[in-house]
Amino acid sequence: MNYVSSKPVIIIAAHGTISKTGQPDLENLDSMVLARYPGYDVRWVFIYEESMKELIASGQTTLFKRKVPIKSLSEVYTDLRNEGRRDVVVQFLLVIPAVDYSDALNVATDGLNVEYGHPLLAPPENIARTVKALAPSFGGEDTVTILCCHGNEDVPGFNAPLILLDRYLRKHYRHVYLTTLEGPPGTEQAFADARKSGLKKVKFIPYLIQAGRHMSKDIMGDSPKSYKRQLGLPATSESGLASNPAVMSIWMESLEWNLAKFSTLTPPATPPAVRLPAAR
Repeated sequence: MNYVSSKPVIIIAAHGTISKTGQPDLENLDSMVLARYPGYDVRWVFIYEESMKELIASGQTTLFKRKVPIKSLSEVYTDLRNEGRRDVVVQFLLVIPAVDYSDALNVATDGLNVEYGHPLLAPPENIARTVKALAPSFGGEDTVTILCCHGNEDVPGFNAPLILLDRYLRKHYRHVYLTTLEGPPGTEQAFADARKSGLKKVKFIPYLIQAGRHMSKDIMGDSPKSYKRQLGLPATSESGLASNPAVMSIWMESLEWNLAKFSTLTPPATPPAVRLPAAR
């Protein structure tokens, strides 16, 4: 494919996944980005080195049907310098900041003109907007809905947007709760409220970029410690956020704002005030 050299290169910086079940979510997003930005050179990097190393060690060196090489951010920066490319937008494919996000921001960019698009919940207004986008997937009146987040136990402060998200759900929706695998708010209160509701089914919605091993094992697995087994209710689940066009359209606004800095696109309008949904 011949790319238009005057356009900046788009780098999607993902945490990464070694799960075969999670990679289709990433490919779905890749297709959305390619369709929304035709003619752009779209590359991917894994910013969590262990994911990248494990995939390569297993013999997988590319992603998707279009065979995107699995590389680190520093490796792609080197490629761009060698190709004579200068303008770059790095869009982080993360829900909240993490240590590898900070590390990626510190990767040397000498010789390049780099702009950064930040995690999904970096703008606080995206809490309400993403919930509204996910609401059509919530369970019915006979079903508890639990949004499943990863979280961070090493730096609990990173979980602040997730705590606000949990409060938003509890304020505006009935029987919709949030859990985290690591750090606050955890699972204890959500599980207690789910049992107290008396409802007979549960639907787990991953507030995760891809529904990989965390969903298949920690959430929907057969281990006694899995969410499904702990609640003991008939359970269903959804694909990851990367397969949800409504949520990813919100995520891509950050990308568009940064592409516009290179005079290639008109930036999206400032999001309108969010009208809060009626309690269910």
